[in-house]
Amino acid sequence: MAHSTNRGVVIAVGNQKGGVGKSTNTVHLAAALGQRGFQCLILDLDPAAGSTKHLGIHADSFAGTLELLTTDESVETLAISEKMPTGVHVVPSRPQLSEIDTLVSKYVDRTRILDRAIAEARAKYDFVFLDTGPAAAFTTTVAAYSSAEWFLLSAFPHPLSLGGLTEAFNDIADVRKHRNPELEILGVVFTSVDARATRLRTQLENVVNEALPGRRFQTWISQAVIVPDVSGQGRTLFQLPRFETIPVACQYLRLSIELEHRVRHRAAFIAGALAPPNFDAARNPSELQSVAAAACAVNQ
Repeated sequence: MAHSTNRGVVIAVGNQKGGVGKSTNTVHLAAALGQRGFQCLILDLDPAAGSTKHLGIHADSFAGTLELLTTDESVETLAISEKMPTGVHVVPSRPQLSEIDTLVSKYVDRTRILDRAIAEARAKYDFVFLDTGPAAAFTTTVAAYSSAEWFLLSAFPHPLSLGGLTEAFNDIADVRKHRNPELEILGVVFTSVDARATRLRTQLENVVNEALPGRRFQTWISQAVIVPDVSGQGRTLFQLPRFETIPVACQYLRLSIELEHRVRHRAAFIAGALAPPNFDAARNPSELQSVAAAACAVNQ
């Protein structure tokens, strides 16, 4: 953690299939960590600009990741903090990012184009989230795989989502072999889960447990109308009044505790020797401790 090592943690978020809650998870996990006192940066690396839009930023309003990767602009000058969730800054994206290959010198190593930005971000933030596009071969996605130490996978409890996960597993194995041996899968987050569809959820959880022992999170994110509603408003759940009474917000708080616990104890986690976190003792404002712990009840 940056508080003790002055080195922020870089987490790429993705799936080789669109529409599986990737950007929703990115902004809400950053916002949950922000509520708990951490400083988080989101680098939106997807031309579809999911995180950018979710945070209420018009995709053509600001310079962002395109300038960060093709000019001398810095994270500090491009990161937006105004009207963002507590503790969260974002470097926005826009559709023109899809043209990055024509703007980067052919002599540049494209797997390393994020290095400068990430070095800047590590020094200032506890967590740096890289919201990647679903196209594995896209330049910023390749760079994210090559630069991050963690990869967080998003999935819906649906058979089609599982195909994207399988592709991602294969891509990550390939990256580890050829480019970034430090990359590890932080976990698989199931979102938009219908608590009644227990059979399908159990099947998918078994697949994840078999492919990635110990990498499934205890917490899953429920299906709730309020999530797309706040997204359409350009806000997160944590920017709503009395968010601590909203079950899905509590789930994201709980998930953030699991995520932080794994990151703090990387060696034990990778070795499969890490016990679950103590949710009550986790770093959380006192008025939220019971809420975050109680979120357990809706995830069992």
